[in-house]
Amino acid sequence: MVLAAAIVDVYRLQDARTFAYSAANDAALRGASFGRDWTRFMATGEMSLNPYAATGAAQSALEQVMQARGMSNYQYQIGVLPTPGGGTFSLPAPCASRASLWNTTTWTETQPAVGVCVQIQVPTLLFGLVNGNQPVTVNAFAAAGVVEQ
Repeated sequence: MVLAAAIVDVYRLQDARTFAYSAANDAALRGASFGRDWTRFMATGEMSLNPYAATGAAQSALEQVMQARGMSNYQYQIGVLPTPGGGTFSLPAPCASRASLWNTTTWTETQPAVGVCVQIQVPTLLFGLVNGNQPVTVNAFAAAGVVEQ
């Protein structure tokens, strides 16, 4: 029975992490796509992002996918690098270094980009008995940039 509970917990955690990466990725792509600043592009010839439009689009996409999955116990942070040269963004709370596949607390891009960090609380069976019945936190980070061709 203990082995079955451990397998169920591992499956739930892996499923939540895969979902969180997918949700963060979709939101970042939506933010980068709908946040393009075409007015500035027409004026300067360089693509940049409107930070308000990019953040709004990413937030809307993330909230829709979370609602569709029936999740309400989550946090997120959206960061936008709006300038044509990109830049470096420090991942704020709730992001943790383990949210990134590269185990870092900063994110650097050479082009305009949107980064989305998602933190989901996952209830567990066996692991809940070990940690005082507290949910396990799953972190995920994804970014999408705008590239000129």
